[in-house]
Amino acid sequence: MKKLIVLLTDYGYRDPYVGVVKGVIKSINPEAEVIDLTHGVERHNILEAAVILAVSAKYFPRNTVFVVVVDPGVGSSRRSILIETSNYILLGPDNGCLTLLAEQDGVKRVFDISNSKYKLPEVSYTFHGRDIFAPVAAWISKGVPLEEVGEEISYSEIVKLTFEKPIVNERDKSIKATVVYIDVFGNIMTNISNMDLSKLNPSFGSKINIEAGASIHTCVFEASFSRVPEGELACYINSWGYFEIAVNKGNAAAKLRVKQGDGIVIKQVEQLVDNT
Repeated sequence: MKKLIVLLTDYGYRDPYVGVVKGVIKSINPEAEVIDLTHGVERHNILEAAVILAVSAKYFPRNTVFVVVVDPGVGSSRRSILIETSNYILLGPDNGCLTLLAEQDGVKRVFDISNSKYKLPEVSYTFHGRDIFAPVAAWISKGVPLEEVGEEISYSEIVKLTFEKPIVNERDKSIKATVVYIDVFGNIMTNISNMDLSKLNPSFGSKINIEAGASIHTCVFEASFSRVPEGELACYINSWGYFEIAVNKGNAAAKLRVKQGDGIVIKQVEQLVDNT
């Protein structure tokens, strides 16, 4: 069965890098289907790439080949790796960008493809997306067995990305959390899952305090940000299944002055009671 190749990078859209990567893939396998997940990852932001990959993968078919190139260590001694999970094939630098999805989906095998015989004949120090990851992905999409593209290594040998779990205090109805992603709208995605939030059991209309730095902001828990007046804060479970903070037609990250990696505390201060 033909394998889909999905690209996720911080290359941006101005330079020719993405087009060249696709050119390499198509030169090897003209029938390859290639999808751009995004090339707008913040430059060198490994965590952002890892989060995008982890929340997006389940919407793609089984055996999809994901090529992730957010690689501030390119040209150093870091390895190029391939991880086979229960449902996907992941290619990227050994810097942790693949490991959130790998552990979520279940790791089967890991290969060092730094010296793969399927890389391009000349490998630059600065463009492994073109010279290693693209050709290896293309040959895999043509049916080359994974064990032929590199040397199998242990998952314990590779770099893991640490992803802190939220701390839930059911007694005082609070959760210590981390900002894991901020989208183009300034919406703040945290590491609080729907299951974590269910321990507080907020109802729509409940008021929740957000402690960010030295400031405390109050938002309303709703189904979406559109349920509050323009310019007001709302919090909700987003489309990926995580607790998110937004401003209706505004920028929550700017309002709360937070960035990715910052810690916040949410605390339920008012539970809406339905007397009907």
